[in-house]
Amino acid sequence: MYRTIHIIMKSPTHSFYRYLEAAYDHFNKALFNGRLPTCLLTVQREKNVMGYFSANRWTDPQGTVVHEIAVNPAYFARHNLLEVLQTIVHEMVHNWQHCFGKPSRNGYHNKEWAEKMDLIGLIPSSTGRPGGRRTGQKVSDYPKPGGAFERAARTFIRQSKGLPWVDRIAALSPSCQQRERDTGWDEDLTELGTGDRIDEEQFAALLHCPISELFHDLVPSEQLQLAARKKVKSRYTCAHCQTNVWGKPGLKLVCGECGNAYEEYEAV
Repeated sequence: MYRTIHIIMKSPTHSFYRYLEAAYDHFNKALFNGRLPTCLLTVQREKNVMGYFSANRWTDPQGTVVHEIAVNPAYFARHNLLEVLQTIVHEMVHNWQHCFGKPSRNGYHNKEWAEKMDLIGLIPSSTGRPGGRRTGQKVSDYPKPGGAFERAARTFIRQSKGLPWVDRIAALSPSCQQRERDTGWDEDLTELGTGDRIDEEQFAALLHCPISELFHDLVPSEQLQLAARKKVKSRYTCAHCQTNVWGKPGLKLVCGECGNAYEEYEAV
């Protein structure tokens, strides 16, 4: 029988960060024997990453120093819940390596990191799919069917359900961590104990569906694309002076130095 994870719904801030904290605590016990030190969990909209680990980033008035694990909420809606949990655990392995291993230069995924990922049931891959490079500056992962991460994630999702809040303005472009999906999660959906659990249809939806399909008030992609187009600027170049200016597409500009018309180039 598994103990239910109770996430008390108070303020939006409390419930959202409590969910992340509950995930960290759960995977720390399930995959790292509870050895990882406490981290400060944050949300950061850093472009093209779903998360990162930063060692010794925070301190308190007493001089206590803790690490940071950040996740990017802008990409949540473009991925499913499993991938969000993978991101947290991916960064937890960086935490483990900093504390107990030998990390390489900042952000590099080395052989030791890759071997630890294997041990906890996440297979390193630069493409997020079978066949990708196992080491490098940018390396994603995908779950090993039946592995430790998959089992731990099943337990956490059943007990804690889905994210309590999600960013309504989802990033239009996918993150650099494109992961393999559909790894046999539909097999044996009843292996856990009874209790405060979601039903099988909800469970399957949380595993497979992009989070955007589980929330009903996200800003439509069409509206986001229209807003993005309005922000597009063109580069205008004077062929004689080689000076550049930027502005909205379709402007008729004249160079103040030589009087020649500016030529419009690609949007940026």
